[in-house]
Amino acid sequence: MLNLLLAISPIAIVMIGVVGLRKPATIVSVIALVYTIFLTILYHHYKMENAVVFSETTKGMIEGAKMVFMIWSAFLILNMLIHTGAMEKIKEIIADLTLDKRKQFIIIAFCFGGFLEGVAGAGTPAAIAAPFLVALGVPPVSAIVGALVFNGIAASLGAAGLTTIGGFAAFLDVVDVMDISMYTSFLHFFGALISPVLVLLILWGKRALDWGIVKFAFVTGFSYGAFMVLVATFVGAEFPSICAGLGSLIVAITYIKLFCKNEVIPEEHKYMVDASKEKSTMPAWKAVSAYVILLVALPAVRFFAPDWFIRLGFAVWIGITITCVCIISALILHDIHSMPKYMKVSFLSVFGALIAMASLVALSNLMKTSGMLSVIAKTISDVLGPIYPAVAVIIGSLGSFVAGTTTGSNILFAPMHYEACKILGFQIPLVFAAQSAGGALGNMICTNNVVAVCATVEFRGEEGTIMRKVFKPICILWTVYCLLALLYAYVLFP
Repeated sequence: MLNLLLAISPIAIVMIGVVGLRKPATIVSVIALVYTIFLTILYHHYKMENAVVFSETTKGMIEGAKMVFMIWSAFLILNMLIHTGAMEKIKEIIADLTLDKRKQFIIIAFCFGGFLEGVAGAGTPAAIAAPFLVALGVPPVSAIVGALVFNGIAASLGAAGLTTIGGFAAFLDVVDVMDISMYTSFLHFFGALISPVLVLLILWGKRALDWGIVKFAFVTGFSYGAFMVLVATFVGAEFPSICAGLGSLIVAITYIKLFCKNEVIPEEHKYMVDASKEKSTMPAWKAVSAYVILLVALPAVRFFAPDWFIRLGFAVWIGITITCVCIISALILHDIHSMPKYMKVSFLSVFGALIAMASLVALSNLMKTSGMLSVIAKTISDVLGPIYPAVAVIIGSLGSFVAGTTTGSNILFAPMHYEACKILGFQIPLVFAAQSAGGALGNMICTNNVVAVCATVEFRGEEGTIMRKVFKPICILWTVYCLLALLYAYVLFP
């Protein structure tokens, strides 16, 4: 029991400090890291050599700094778009499509965010979609919650398949990756179906759900889930989130064009165009050039760049790609001379996140290497064996909460799930899918991700507020996914 309590204690410190006491993650993360270092040096069950503790802590800090580099690049592109006036033109373009802020929200956070997660992963939707929403006038809390919840639907089959293919690589000689991706999509279909309505309800209450927006949300969610299922079942794990994001985006825009021409939008949800402000004379293609180039550049780099470049790490190659796109766009917008100023302002914006991210990733490394995370997961699985498929969802979330990624969670717990399935008789691909789907949900409350997205919209120090806001939707989705996992394991795919 003592081993279990001590294994949980670093997570408890983070949760109590950030959520309970509402202290900034910058402070809490450093305290939690120092505590964990002492725990791994002094307590015999988790004791590691001093050299290993130093190595894992250093590696974690470096990885955290890499993630902040990606956030910095996202700030860079946002600052450039705002100061050149391109963002004002983008607002006009989106307003011409629909004045309903709820539809704008779903299109950018859900559809566009899903595509970004599909091609790049590593929290890219938070870095790009969330500040995009804020620039359009969406409150930071709403932008952050939307980016986090919707990312939880895309992440299992994101990063061009790396989450699934890389996460379960050690077992793909005995388990068909197509089966894993298929079962994963079967779980996420229902998450995609309900999450647009769920997010609107959590953020704006029942008053946000008139019949028009409910139809739009379900059509968009259904198309997202259907594209994901079809591609995951018949093509593979590389493209489901990419196709779901793009496919649902096309369906959403088509739906608006065909069925929302004379829509009546409640005043509180109407995007207010400033009639006194002159319309931008900037050509539309110039204003959107940065995002259009990103749509091409991210998948092109992911699939065709040399291996040595991709091996730099997701956060690094994504950050470099976004920075290069920003420079190209600055040339198009004739603002290249201002880039040094944007770089400096962006660095100052992410400096606090650098401390928090470095500390949290280092803490994650120590918990994994010392075996703390395995002790927690094994205790849960031993106690709840008969409902193991549902347990796999929760364990997947636990892994992502600590490791910071669904891929890391899958790598960490796949061996345990494999052995459990052999003993308990459950389908291995199905339990792997439950683990991966749960891992994606865990991204919503992962402290690393919350810190990162708060930094991108300059909402630092409010991580506890965000985690409390996200808690309702993740509990609902946990319940749905656990019930589906049991239904599939005992009834549909025994």
